[in-house]
Amino acid sequence: MLNPFFIQGTNTEQGLLQDLINEQIKMYGIEVYYMPRRIINKGKVIKDAIFSKFKNAFPIEAYLVNYEGFDNNSVLMSKFGVRITDEMTLIISKERFDTYIGEIMELAEGLDNLSRPNEGDLIYIPLSNSLMEIKYVENRKPFYQLQKNYVYELRCELFEYEDEEINTGVPQIDQDLKDLGYGAILSLSGLGITATAYTGIVTGGIQKIDVVSGGYRYSSAPSLVVSAPISGIRAIAVGVMTDVRGLASSKSVDKIYLNNPGAGYSYSSSPNVEFFGGNGYGTQVKVAISTSGSVGIVTLTYAGTGYVSAPTVTFSSPVSGGSTAIAQAFLNASGGISTIRIIDAGYGYTSAPTITISAGSTIASGNYIFGEQVTGSISGAIGIVKDWESSTRKLKVSGMGTDFVLGDVVVGAASSAQYIIGGYQTYELQEPSYDYNQEIEEEADDIVDFTEINPFGEV
Repeated sequence: MLNPFFIQGTNTEQGLLQDLINEQIKMYGIEVYYMPRRIINKGKVIKDAIFSKFKNAFPIEAYLVNYEGFDNNSVLMSKFGVRITDEMTLIISKERFDTYIGEIMELAEGLDNLSRPNEGDLIYIPLSNSLMEIKYVENRKPFYQLQKNYVYELRCELFEYEDEEINTGVPQIDQDLKDLGYGAILSLSGLGITATAYTGIVTGGIQKIDVVSGGYRYSSAPSLVVSAPISGIRAIAVGVMTDVRGLASSKSVDKIYLNNPGAGYSYSSSPNVEFFGGNGYGTQVKVAISTSGSVGIVTLTYAGTGYVSAPTVTFSSPVSGGSTAIAQAFLNASGGISTIRIIDAGYGYTSAPTITISAGSTIASGNYIFGEQVTGSISGAIGIVKDWESSTRKLKVSGMGTDFVLGDVVVGAASSAQYIIGGYQTYELQEPSYDYNQEIEEEADDIVDFTEINPFGEV
């Protein structure tokens, strides 16, 4: 028989029960953060969330019914590797959610269902420093006491991160999640300063050394020695290798650059070029001599900054005819020129030519915003900003379907910041505790080799 002192459903009775429940949860519960999901992109077929954002975190008290994450059943082996299945059941007050979180969420954009907690929303647990994803919301348990429901029961599992943007403004949450997922560090170039160099002219210098036959079976670059003139300065040259038929152990000499064209050579005493080391043979070259004024050593006066690829080096032409010198610049690790090597020293110069070097990066502006989308101008790669250090111009991005490439202009969708990529490194931003899939597969292959036609028999 029901209690005769209760009418079973008046507002005062329901309010009394709700207050008792609220008080119990505040006394015996734990503090958590409720994080509603904002779905940015949905699939076209089953309308699943492709990309989501979590921009709010609301503190609320919750009663912990159970937490099944410390027994042996929480770690399972699946066909995708080792999977953690920590589970948790929480109870929160319906009144507290409706009058506190619900009213704030009604003013927010991008939230589909504001009437209750939704499957796919997150719960941050400060006690275990973990994120739990709501898998099911039970809102009819207990079933209509005094003709009303008073709590939401949230059945949660450990959140599996998939490049969602998490930027709630709560440092305790955002800092822990900033480096989750697979991503890349982009080394971006600032505004470049053009390099400068000068040269002189020499008589009887080597104009160029052409490779007639690159030779065979070099395992490393051979040393080049150019014989000295009878009277003058010995030339210094260096060879560049290339693979033969794509075999790294079978290389040949591809090009020869002049670091110093030398001086005092003549047609009657043409220098010999000898190759030593490298475990190869058969290289043949042809030496051209300039007797009427060619470019000498190229000296850098300023290495420049902001180069992401080797700049163009241009010499002014001889005044009274001849051949214009040609050279190539090589970069150092910091985006400046390390050296300029001569390909063709030219001839016919009566005075030292002017050297013009193309400018470094002219694109460098703005500051990227955490969570914004950035796009590469060449690769078309799209990433989400994880971190931006303006002092070092290091940009961390994640969520890439395609890799960025060197020379990409990385443009921020919200900030309009843009810089050129001078260095690129992909890596796992945070080492997962259970990511041993490769090791497990290698051990399994020693037991059963599935590359065989019949791994379970002799045939």
